[in-house]
Amino acid sequence: MKLYHFTCDHGREGIGARGELTPQGDHPFLGCRVIWLTSDPWPDRDAAGLTSDLVRCDRMEFRYVVSDLDRCRPWIGSPEREGTDPDVVADLERYGRPETWWLTDGCGARLG
Repeated sequence: MKLYHFTCDHGREGIGARGELTPQGDHPFLGCRVIWLTSDPWPDRDAAGLTSDLVRCDRMEFRYVVSDLDRCRPWIGSPEREGTDPDVVADLERYGRPETWWLTDGCGARLG
């Protein structure tokens, strides 16, 4: 299995040459530091929550392949999902494919 992280040009700058995915702050709805991943190599923007409706950058400009899978967990069944208000979970999952979503609190990755 492969997992992927997508980001824009300024997100790529933050990842740097070492390819370390590190949360930059608490997720606004989950209240914890996570990085979103997907098992879909080229997901639909809406299904992966990667639209640019609220930001000006292309959030799918760069794709990283995760190299540290043992630090990743599926969204469904995760402590983050289970500990979040069910209405918030429903809103997050409304237009997406949550069965393809994964989380990590940090891992290595390479452009790919």
